[in-house]
Amino acid sequence: MSPILKLCKSLRLTGALLTAAALVVGCGTAGGVGSGDPSSAGQAPSVVAADVNNAECGKQTRVIKHDLGTTTVSGAPHRIAVLELSFIDAIVNLGLRPVGVADDNNPGVLIPALRDKVGKYTPLGLRASPNLQVITSLKPDLIIADSQEHSAIYSQLSKIAPTIAVSSDSAGYQETINSEKLIAEAAGKCDQMKTVLDHHTQVMNQLKAKIPPGDTRKILFAIGTETGVTGYTPRGFAPGVLSALGLASPLPDKGDDFHVSVSLETLVSLKPDVIIVAPHPGKLLIDQWKTTALWDTIPAVRKNAVFMVNQNLWSRARGLIAAEQIAAEAVQKLAGAS
Repeated sequence: MSPILKLCKSLRLTGALLTAAALVVGCGTAGGVGSGDPSSAGQAPSVVAADVNNAECGKQTRVIKHDLGTTTVSGAPHRIAVLELSFIDAIVNLGLRPVGVADDNNPGVLIPALRDKVGKYTPLGLRASPNLQVITSLKPDLIIADSQEHSAIYSQLSKIAPTIAVSSDSAGYQETINSEKLIAEAAGKCDQMKTVLDHHTQVMNQLKAKIPPGDTRKILFAIGTETGVTGYTPRGFAPGVLSALGLASPLPDKGDDFHVSVSLETLVSLKPDVIIVAPHPGKLLIDQWKTTALWDTIPAVRKNAVFMVNQNLWSRARGLIAAEQIAAEAVQKLAGAS
C-alpha cells in the first residue's frame, strides 16, 4: 500500500514543529488480541520479540507467540501464503517458495532479486485487502499476515490455516529482522535463518566500512507523488538501513511516526545534505519545487545530491535482500556526492 494512502493524518512540519518536544501522529489501524478479535480503534498491536519463541526451535509442534496472539504450527510448512512483500524475503531466505502472494495484482512490485527466487505463485489481490476465497482455495498450511493491516481479518485467516502476524508495512529495519526470525521459528527453520542473518550482518558491515568515518551528512529519504512529499523518519525501513551504515536522517526520531508529510518550507528548514526520492509514476510535486528559488537554497540541491530511486526496492520490499541492495546503492550514490 502506498504510504501516502497510509497516512492517517497530514502534517505540514515547520521549523517550530521540528524543535518541539514531540511529533505525534496516531497512525496505524486497530491492533488485535490473542483471540484474533481486533482491539479498540487506534491502538497499534504490541510487537513480540523473536527470542520469546527460542525454546520452540527444533520442535515438531511449535507454539508461536506473535503480535496478535499465539498460534500452533506443526511439521514443516510448505504451502505458505504471504500477505505482504517483506514476507516473501523471509520465505525465500529459508529456501521456500510461497504458494500465494498479495502483490496488489501486479507481479512487477516484486524486486527482481525476489521475483527470480519465488517462481510461479497465485496472486492474492491487494495487500490491504487480500482475497480470502483465493487463500482458502490454496489450502495453505501457514499464513503470514501484517499485524496492523490484517488485524481485522486475523480471525478469518486463522480459520483457513495457522496464521502468524508480524509487523511489515510500518516496520523499521530492526523490526523487520525480528519478523524474519519469528517467521523462521514458525516454519521450523531457525538454523537456516541464523545462517542468513550472519551473512546479512557481514554484508552490511562490509558496506558500512565503505562510508568514510565521521560522515555527518543528513540524508532524507522520501516518497514523491503529484500531490505531496512524504519524508521517512528514523523509524522507517530505508532510514533504518541507512542508520545501520552510520548515516543519519534530518527528521527527528520522536513519537511513533515512521513517515510525515513534508512541505517545501520544511525541506528548506531541514537542510538535508542528501535527498533520496522514490517517485510514484507520473507528475511530481517536487518538480514544481525545483522551479522555485527556495529549492536552490537546500544543501542537497547545491551539492547536486538529489537522487531518484526505485520505490519497489526502497519502500515496498522491506526485507534483508532489499536492505542489502538499498545499502549498496546508497554507498554508491554517496561516494559520488561527497
